[in-house]
Amino acid sequence: MSELLSFAKGALAMFWLAAVLNLVYPFGELHRPLLWLSGAIVLVHVGEVALLARRRSLVDQIQVLLFGVLHLQGRRMRRLETVNG
Repeated sequence: MSELLSFAKGALAMFWLAAVLNLVYPFGELHRPLLWLSGAIVLVHVGEVALLARRRSLVDQIQVLLFGVLHLQGRRMRRLETVNG
């Protein structure tokens, strides 16, 4: 399961890279939905950070902003692995 989580985080990082590149060097009208999708994902992740801001450090908040629930799931899995041995 951790390999799938790592793959998903890598894919999301590539998505953010494409979104930032689209802002710097626009891909054209065909890729305008990428901007709308990235804006929607940012809003969802900002909501997640707002809900979890009291219980997380600044580094965790930044990672939740980038990776959303994937970061929290990875932390939970690591915690369960250390408890279960």
